[in-house]
Formats: sequence, C-alpha cells, structure tokens
Amino acid sequence: MGAGISQSCPSEFVVAPNGQTCILACPATKQYALTINGNSFACTYAGDNKISVPLMPVPMYLAGGQVQPGGPPAIPPNASYTVLPNKQVYKAEIDRFSNAMAVTDANIDKNTKISTAFAALQTAENARTTAPDAYTKARIAYYTLVKGDSWLQEEQARVAATEAQPVVDQYVSQYNDIQSKKDQQQSTIDVVDGVRDKILTVKDDLQFSVSTFQRQIGDIKNQINKDKVEQTQSIAASTSWVDTFLNWAIALITLVAIVLLARRFMRGKVPLTIEELETQARLMRAKAMLANANSRTRPTSWFS
Repeated sequence: MGAGISQSCPSEFVVAPNGQTCILACPATKQYALTINGNSFACTYAGDNKISVPLMPVPMYLAGGQVQPGGPPAIPPNASYTVLPNKQVYKAEIDRFSNAMAVTDANIDKNTKISTAFAALQTAENARTTAPDAYTKARIAYYTLVKGDSWLQEEQARVAATEAQPVVDQYVSQYNDIQSKKDQQQSTIDVVDGVRDKILTVKDDLQFSVSTFQRQIGDIKNQINKDKVEQTQSIAASTSWVDTFLNWAIALITLVAIVLLARRFMRGKVPLTIEELETQARLMRAKAMLANANSRTRPTSWFS
C-alpha cells in the first residue's frame, strides 16, 4: 500500500469486528445490540434474542495518498459514501437494513419494547456516573416509547429552561452590569468635560478681566502723570508770577525805604551818606528776599 494510503469506512458505517469490512451500527435507542455468530453479524433485540436483523458487510475504500497528475482528487478518511465511486453498494445496504429493521421492529409488541427499555434504563442508571452517555440514550429510548416522539422535543425544551436558561440569565446579568458601569463611566466623563469647559470659560473670562483691569490701571496712571504735568506747569506759572510780583514789590519797598530814611535823617540830623543809604537799602532788600525764599520753600497741600 502506497505512502499516505489507508483503508477506511464511510461515515455512515463502522468497522466490522474482523477489521476488514464495514457494517451499519445497530440502533441502540431501539434496544438493538451487535451480535456475532461466526463470520455473521446481526443487530439483536435486547428483549428477545430471537428477534434480530442481519448485517451485510460492505468493502472498505482506499483513503488519502498522493494524487496523480490529471487524476481524481484523493478521498479523505471517513468520507460520506455519496462521494465514493461505488456509492450504490453502500446505498443498497442502507436501504435493505432500514426496510428489514422497520419490519422487525413493527412485529415487536409495544409492551415488550417498554419493558425491555425500562430494564435497560435501570441497568444504565446503576452505571450513570461511569457511563452518562449510555444512561442518556436509555432514558431517551424508554420515555420515547412511553410518551411518544414529542417527548424528546419537550425534554430538550425543559433542559434548556432548567439548565441552560440560568446560564443565559447569568450572562445577561453580567452584560447589564457592564452596560450600567459603562453608562456611569460615560456620565462621569460628561461631568468632567462639563467642569473642564466651565473652568476654561472662567479662565478666559478672568484673563479678559485682568487684561481690562490692567488697561484701566494704565489709563489711570497716564491720567495721573498727565495731571502731574499740568499741575507742575500750573505751579511753575504761578510761581513765576509771584516771583515777578515780589521782585517789583522789593524794588518799590527799597525805593520807599530810601526816601523815608532820607527824609527822616534830613530833619535836624546829619544826613546819611550815599553809602550808608545803600547799605540800609541792601539790608532791607535781603530781608525781603529771605521772606520770599521762605514762602517758596513752604510745602503746599492740594487739599488745604
């Protein structure tokens, strides 16, 4: 046999006990089991060993291997008989066995079937922990006979409601919790975004207010400086007028003083000389200038 090539049975068949041919599997749900008599195989009813359906072996096919150029593709192991070149051989055995099983099964009394299925269920229940699949098959076979074919659908619905539904409810609850947490997180994010926007708005308003306040302060400073300049100019103008007035007053007082002194000393006394008169006049002028200087250095309050 070439590399990669092996013998295999179609997926609808099982390997016969001799390992060289293929046979159909016995329907365990109907309480049929495989029996061997020499080179013969049969499906025997568990409730009555005399009731059986013979099995006809069919050949294996070659699976895998290298594909020759231009040749048909390799057939994988356990492929369906429908893709095999001799598929009519396998179909003929399937049809023959189905018809024979239908005739044989119809001749079995229902009560016999029920009692046989019940006995098989009890046997499987004793080994439920070690062979759970056998127990499930025996249970399905018994209750299908007792309650009809609709029982299997009802049982599947019941199992889904009692076993699968809690699991589904758990996943739904977890999903709802996750969705609730997501909504809470989104709400928190929205609040944070709102606070951030408000902070940015307040920051912009504060910056604008500070800029406006600084501009107003600058305007006030400029106005103060302008007022100082005007005040200085006004003071300078006033001081210049006062100085002029005082100078003229000093000159006038000096002349008057000279005249009065001359007239005073001309009456019965020796008249003063020109130098003496000038000295006294300069003295009086110095006193007047000192008084003028004191009046100018005196601090002036704008609020007095």
